[in-house]
Amino acid sequence: MALNKTEGLALDEGERLAVDFVEGILQPVPTCDTWEQIWNFQAQPDDLLITTYPKAGTTWMQEIVDFIQSEGDADRCRRAPTHSRFPFIEWKIPFLASVCWGSWYDHVKGWWDAKDRHRILYLFYEDMKENPKREIQKLAEFLGKSLDDEVLDKIIHHTSFEVMKQNPMANFSSVPAKIMNHSISPFMRKGGDWENHFTVAQNERFDQDYRERMADTTLTFRF
Repeated sequence: MALNKTEGLALDEGERLAVDFVEGILQPVPTCDTWEQIWNFQAQPDDLLITTYPKAGTTWMQEIVDFIQSEGDADRCRRAPTHSRFPFIEWKIPFLASVCWGSWYDHVKGWWDAKDRHRILYLFYEDMKENPKREIQKLAEFLGKSLDDEVLDKIIHHTSFEVMKQNPMANFSSVPAKIMNHSISPFMRKGGDWENHFTVAQNERFDQDYRERMADTTLTFRF
């Protein structure tokens, strides 16, 4: 495995996050330094792995899973920040030819193919937004939990964007500003507003790229 030193990524004014390449994928140096451990990670039969592409609802799913496991106990879910309750592993597995910060296309298609060979529950952000109760119930059943309507409604409330944004155990406000400066870019950012960032030309380029890269899969997304 060759690591090629490259320029850092800006963290804050005057500071930069050191990065390197692992098998052609740009990663933070701490990830590179522990790559052998990550590569050799062996999940246990009762482990639960939340595998999401960065900024694709990861924290939302973590909170929902914790609330399901805690059967709606909000106090228990405030026992520690999200990043302490859910250790992150930026990793690679045999049936997925990319790591966490690699190609989004490879990530979503790889796990879509893998779901037919492994016990994987594939969830969609659009479905979660449309009917959170239905999707949380589906996830609870996958985890072997039977939750009544009162608990489900409590989970929906506590894992809503508005509540999580104010929750210091979920909004990453406990992370030092030199690592994550919320005044520059808040961690809790409401999605679905691509029209405010893409020009018409950029959107056309994206649509074309999406059609080409997703032509070889049965996976479809609602927009």
